[in-house]
Parts: sequence; C-alpha cells; structure tokens
Amino acid sequence: MRNKIFATLFLTTVFVLLLGGCASSNIIPALKGGYQSEIVDGEFVQMSFQPDNNSFIEYISNREVDKGTFEELKNGLYKITGDMQEFEITLNSDNSFDLIVKGLNQGKPIRMKNIDDIPVYFSTKFNDVDEYKSLLED
Repeated sequence: MRNKIFATLFLTTVFVLLLGGCASSNIIPALKGGYQSEIVDGEFVQMSFQPDNNSFIEYISNREVDKGTFEELKNGLYKITGDMQEFEITLNSDNSFDLIVKGLNQGKPIRMKNIDDIPVYFSTKFNDVDEYKSLLED
C-alpha cells in the first residue's frame, strides 16, 4: 500500500514538473533592452527599448533613424509609434521579432534578436543620417 501511494505521488510530481516546464517555455518575455539583426544588404539594424518610459530608438548601422514610444496591445503584441513610422511587432518566446525596413532585404522581414536586457545607445554623430533614414521610406 505504501509503495502504491509513493509511486502515485512520484508520478504526479513528475507529471506536474513536466507540464510546468513545457508551459514555461511558451512564456513571452517583456520587450526591453537591445535587439540586433544580422548583416542585411551590408547594414545591420538595432533597436533599443526602455520599459521605464516605454521609449525606443531605432538605428541602422549605428545611425539613429527613428525614435518614439511603444505600448503592449496584448501579450507579445506591441505597437511602435515613432517620428518616422508606425508599425506592430510580435515578440516571440525566444525574445526575437521580425521587422520590416522597406529599403533593406527587398522589403522582407528581418529577424531582430535580443542581445541584452539593457538598452544600447550610440552618441556618435554621422553626416549621412538622412541617407539611412530614407531606408525606412523606400
């Protein structure tokens, strides 16, 4: 009788742990910190999200091309409202999202991966920022 109770308790515990582990792998992380793409058409895209004030900055090859605010519409779906553009992103469970920059990657989505929970900022001034901003509009 004791062995039967122990076996049942053991199996129940294992079952609960397995279910808990599977469920936790689908949890969507919060949008925060720095995200970066691979090199696309000789450029790379970076975005920084500051959850304290719901602000973001978008960079293309370290040039600031847009900034503004973001808000969570529902679990993992965010509305991004910048000075240059407005769009939505869906944050995946692996802390990545797809971003379309019209002038890069033939207008196809670019995968943005989280590189750190701390936002990244660049203060270097470039003379060709307008050229990079135009990539958002192409």
